[in-house]
Amino acid sequence: MPRFPRNYIKTTAFHVITQGINRSYIFENPEDIKYYIKVMYKLNEQCKIKIVAYCIMNNHAHILIETDKINNLSKYMQRLNTIYAKYYNKKYSRVGYVFRDRYKSEGIYSEEHLYNCIKYIYDNPVKAGICKRPEEYLYSNYRRIDKQPKENYVFMDIDEDKAKCEKFIEEFLIENNIILDDLKKDKIKLKELITILKTEYNISLRKISEKLRMGRETIRKIYIK
Repeated sequence: MPRFPRNYIKTTAFHVITQGINRSYIFENPEDIKYYIKVMYKLNEQCKIKIVAYCIMNNHAHILIETDKINNLSKYMQRLNTIYAKYYNKKYSRVGYVFRDRYKSEGIYSEEHLYNCIKYIYDNPVKAGICKRPEEYLYSNYRRIDKQPKENYVFMDIDEDKAKCEKFIEEFLIENNIILDDLKKDKIKLKELITILKTEYNISLRKISEKLRMGRETIRKIYIK
């Protein structure tokens, strides 16, 4: 059975989270945060992405990115974090990893999801007790977003996405001549399916766990193993 193309389940917006290793601070002071934001905007045109919303905290960063191709997102985040890691290690005379594993990303598939994601990003410093209102926080683009031209974001119908994802799972089972209950016992095949859904179709582990009727933590352990 041929695999579906990488953009089979399509969206143009992605919520990206990147964290410091061991959840430690990766932005020690305002100068570090400003440098990271500077690099963010320096690379966006090169990598053909658009920054919709962002909020930079001391030990992690949230960025809502618009791009037509998932490969652009991967290239952008790799370059961004590599450049910052070199800056950080040189400035603080250290060696080793700065960021925790690979960045996390989740596709945005509806207007409601988009709204909730933006609200979540801007509410981060409020929930952390740093400020009372999002507009008071200096290291997000909350105060500038209303000044920007309104954009039209196009999302596929989430019900259609679910149907296509379920169809892929069904065809995967047929191709491998296996039923779902037996697949859950076959860790190699199960990992193959999870990896395809996560990396090629950008389906979140939460959604994969729902469709396979398995615990999210179990799915996560199989995926990263």
